[in-house]
Amino acid sequence: MRVPLPEWITVWNATGGDGYGGESWSAPVNYPARIAYSQQKFTDSNGDTVMSTMLVYTEGATAAIGSQVAVGQLADLTPPTAANDVRAISQTPSGAGSLRKLWFA
Repeated sequence: MRVPLPEWITVWNATGGDGYGGESWSAPVNYPARIAYSQQKFTDSNGDTVMSTMLVYTEGATAAIGSQVAVGQLADLTPPTAANDVRAISQTPSGAGSLRKLWFA
């Protein structure tokens, strides 16, 4: 059974430095998603245990740790201030296909 993905997210991936101490970003890509404003403990890539503020379930998203994600379908060339850092990622096993879970804190 496929999980319905009725909402949308926009993802920006870091492509390197901008030459001025900041990041440069890939073009924004929109993906269908299911968004849960939920608290779950998770361990981030630094090994810190933190409490999530938002979870996103999505298929096909090319997000990585540190990617910026905003709720909705956006076309901004750089992530808006409302975008969140991806802090952890998991792939759901057992017949869920390419469904991925992204954590934000």
